[in-house]
Amino acid sequence: MHLPCLRTISLAALGLALLVSGCGGAGNGVGRTTTAVVTTGAGGTAATQVDTSGTGAGQGVSVLGIWSDAELASFRALVAPWGGTMDFTGSRDITSLLTTRVEGGNPPDVAIPAEVGLFQQFANEGKLTPLSACAGLEEYVRANYPKAFVDLGTVNGKLYGFFMKADTKATIFYNPKFFQAHGYTPLTNDSSFDDLIALSDKIASEGTPPWSMGQEAGSGSGFPGSDTIQQILLNQESGRLYDDVVKGSAKFTDAQMKDAWAKFGKMALTPGYAVQGDAAGINRTAFEDATYPLFQSPPASAMTAIGGFATAAIKKRFPNAQPGIDYDFFPWPGGKVTGGANVAYAFNSDPGTCSFLRHIASANAQKIWVQRGGFTSVNRQVSLDAYPDPVARKLADQLTNAGTFKFDLDDAIGGALQQAEFQGVTRYLSDPSALDAILSGIERARGESAGGR
Repeated sequence: MHLPCLRTISLAALGLALLVSGCGGAGNGVGRTTTAVVTTGAGGTAATQVDTSGTGAGQGVSVLGIWSDAELASFRALVAPWGGTMDFTGSRDITSLLTTRVEGGNPPDVAIPAEVGLFQQFANEGKLTPLSACAGLEEYVRANYPKAFVDLGTVNGKLYGFFMKADTKATIFYNPKFFQAHGYTPLTNDSSFDDLIALSDKIASEGTPPWSMGQEAGSGSGFPGSDTIQQILLNQESGRLYDDVVKGSAKFTDAQMKDAWAKFGKMALTPGYAVQGDAAGINRTAFEDATYPLFQSPPASAMTAIGGFATAAIKKRFPNAQPGIDYDFFPWPGGKVTGGANVAYAFNSDPGTCSFLRHIASANAQKIWVQRGGFTSVNRQVSLDAYPDPVARKLADQLTNAGTFKFDLDDAIGGALQQAEFQGVTRYLSDPSALDAILSGIERARGESAGGR
C-alpha cells in the first residue's frame, strides 16, 4: 500500500512485552496447538519489487506461530510460492511453548508470535540471528517498511525482526443503514469522547440501546474492556502517561487512568446503554457475539467498540453482508490508534531460513493473504487496492496513516499484570464502587510479577 511513515509511535516501552494476537481473541483457542507440514510448489504472483517464488525449492524450515484454521490456511497460501517445505506448529500458548523450546536448546528456525517481549529478551541474550545475516533481507526491510516498525524490530542497534499481519483497536463498528435511517452521523478523528456520549444519549433516547458489549474470552475475559480503556486513555492525554504505565513509572492508580476506567464504565453501565442489560450480561457475552446485535433484523443495538478483527466474526455470522454498506466502522474519537502485529524473527541463518524470511517479508507474498482477507500489511509495496473490500482498505489506511500509533497497552505489560487488568475489568463492571481497590490490586500485580522474575 502507499504507506507513509507513522508520524509518531510509542518506542519508550520497547524493553517490555508489547503485542498479542492481531485477532484479539485471547479466548479463541487458548492452549490449542496445531501442527502441519506444508510442501509448497513453485509458482508465484507478479512481482511488486522482488520475486521470491521458487527460492525455497529443496529447502525446509520449521516455524512456530499462533495461527490455526482459516488463518493457517491463509498463511499456507502466503508461503506456497516459496517452493520449500514448512513444518509449522501453531499455538495460542506460544509464549510458554517458545520459551520451553529455546531454554531446551530446540528453538524453531523461525518464530512469528504476536508479542515482542520474548523477542526483546532473546535478542538481548544473543539467541537471535540479525536480519543482516540473510543476504539482502535487512536492506529490503529498511527500504520497504515504515521506520517506526523498523525501530521496533531493532535491539541494541541491530535489526532482528520485521512486522506483519497488523491490526487496529481504534474502531467502533456500526450498521450504516441503521444510522442513515435514523439520521445519525458517524464520528470522526476530530470528535471527542463527549461527542460519543452525546451520540449514545441520542440513540438511547430514541429507543435503541447504543452499545453492544461482551467480555467473555476464556482466560482472556476482560480484554475488550481493556482495549476500550486504552483508547480512552490515549485519546485524552499526550501519550506519555500511556508509555509510563507500560514502563511502570506511572501507576494504574494515576488519576487519568482512573478517569479512563470511569469513562468506560459510563459507556457500559449507563442505564439503557448496553443491549446486554447489565454487568452480568456484558461479562457473560462472548466478545464475538457482541458484534451480532448491530446487524440482525431489526438491529438490536447501534455500535460496538472492538478491534478490526471483528470483521471476521461479522462475515462469518452474516455472510451476505456487504462491507461498507451493511457494516462499517468509524474511528475512535480523537484519532489516536492502538494496535498490534506479528513479528517474524530467526534463530539461525541457514539457507532455508533466510530464503523463507525473504519470502514472507515480500510484498508479493503478503499480498496473497491481503487479498484473501483478514490481513493488514505494513510493507509499503502492498497497495491499498490489494485489499478485498472497502472496510479492509479503511482498516489498513487507519493503521498505517495514524498520527499517533501505540501498541496495545495490556499486551505491552503482559503476563500476570495483564491478567490482573483483564480480571479487573470484569470486577469493575460488577462493582464500579470498588474501582480504587481494583486499580490498586492491578498495580500490586505489577510488583508481584517483577518479584517473581
